[in-house]
Amino acid sequence: MYESYVDLDAGGWTKMRIEIAETKARLYVNGAEQPCLIVNDLKLGDVRGQIGLWAYIATDAYFSNLKLARTN
Repeated sequence: MYESYVDLDAGGWTKMRIEIAETKARLYVNGAEQPCLIVNDLKLGDVRGQIGLWAYIATDAYFSNLKLARTN
């Protein structure tokens, strides 16, 4: 598991963009130009897999407009 800190607006929508290339990943939140999380060596390596969205049990979480895109 990878973690980072970012300021969020309580009760507001949070926009996220995750870029993955080979074994590197970058997480951008709310249109930021700089990522709030950089992973340079993903634990499973350069493999294909699934995407999961998760929130704490006691948290109300809603997901909308999920888009997946492959770039080369």
